[in-house]
Amino acid sequence: MASLFSKKWLYRVASALILGGFALLCQPFTHALFVIGFPILLAGVALFMILDHVPDGRIEEDNNA
Repeated sequence: MASLFSKKWLYRVASALILGGFALLCQPFTHALFVIGFPILLAGVALFMILDHVPDGRIEEDNNA
């Protein structure tokens, strides 16, 4: 059973934050939503970059022996 905070799930959260932040920056309804759009977008990008640099935990064997 995969853990609740598996890397695949966190990638989905990061993608949702990026898309949500972008949508809030592009909406024409209220200035308050526009203001919180950039921090949400920034949080999603930061999480995505962190996940790209964290190893998977899988051990790759060298078959060149």
